[in-house]
Amino acid sequence: MMIRHWSEFPERPVLPAGDCQLWLAWLDEELPASFRAFMSADERIRIGRLKSSRRSDQFTVARGILRILLGRYLSSRPERLVFSYGPHGKPELAGGLEAGLSFNVSHSGGLAVFAIANGFEVGVDIEEIHPVNDLEASASIFLSSDELAEFEALPIDGKLERFFTVWTCKEAILKAFGSGFTGPVKDILATFCQPGPESDCQNAIYQNQRLTLLNPAEGYKGALVCL
Repeated sequence: MMIRHWSEFPERPVLPAGDCQLWLAWLDEELPASFRAFMSADERIRIGRLKSSRRSDQFTVARGILRILLGRYLSSRPERLVFSYGPHGKPELAGGLEAGLSFNVSHSGGLAVFAIANGFEVGVDIEEIHPVNDLEASASIFLSSDELAEFEALPIDGKLERFFTVWTCKEAILKAFGSGFTGPVKDILATFCQPGPESDCQNAIYQNQRLTLLNPAEGYKGALVCL
């Protein structure tokens, strides 16, 4: 697994079966005009519906970079790629399954992470750590009873980081399954990790072979899930 800036991406990348590669991009450092020619008609409609210019520019850059990355893996022009979407909006690449490729993208606070996998489904999520109004109440919405007890026992200065660590783990799991936050949020981490009798959920996060914690940049938390 590699973590690099997207501009270092090779012209002819090699992605062995059973491997996943990650690429980073700072969306606000790119020129949206450089990517607009790659957009499909439905992507242009989606861009037009976004209410802020920053959000529309970031979507354009993120989707343009994704098209370039996938195009290089598949030796295809980026504008020729066709995307479809699952029941809950997870994008898929037409013909991607035949090529063995799957992908997932997450961006927050101007940073984007692109996960490209060969031979399995993948989900990735990153979040910029930021203050949360009524942190305990927000945590109670998506943490299981055991996770909430662990969270409440933490010192105050450790709660915010723990909040975003668990949030990104759950989001990445749900994205890998293609369900997003419409799925069973509270118990999914314990179900996915299946910790043993002497392993608490915190240790299960670090020990699970299908879930990898990410620290993509200063002030960010993230997680990668491979199914």
